[in-house]
Amino acid sequence: MAKWGEPSDDTFKKVMNVLVNTGLENLVDTKIILNDDQKKVIVVQKESAVNKFAYGYDLKLTINEVIFDGLTDVQQTQVIEEALAGTWYDLDNDKLVVNAPDKVYRSFIEKYGWDESEKLRESIKSLYDKEKNNGEDPNVEE
Repeated sequence: MAKWGEPSDDTFKKVMNVLVNTGLENLVDTKIILNDDQKKVIVVQKESAVNKFAYGYDLKLTINEVIFDGLTDVQQTQVIEEALAGTWYDLDNDKLVVNAPDKVYRSFIEKYGWDESEKLRESIKSLYDKEKNNGEDPNVEE
């Protein structure tokens, strides 16, 4: 069963800082929610026109806070930046654009390099493996 909820103040502030740095904060309304059962650290979704009207936000970020909290502060910023790397506002057409990466976003690699990207991937994989092991066999000591 999914563990849905609101983000901690710390997670909220970190996401909002990245949104401010990207310039999206003033252009779109964003909702941040938690689902600690999801398989990605952060899922970015553009809301439909109906949902935007009904709920008042354009962009939804769903975060696995259990995994997110296991990352270093630098890695947390990196994972937020990577998740939002394909998200931008098209001022000419007055619309939000959310593009999915092929495997990684080029802008993220240009900023941090392949080594940092791989280190981030390994850290995330390690945290998911640890969480999986904790869920399957609570008698295993670390």
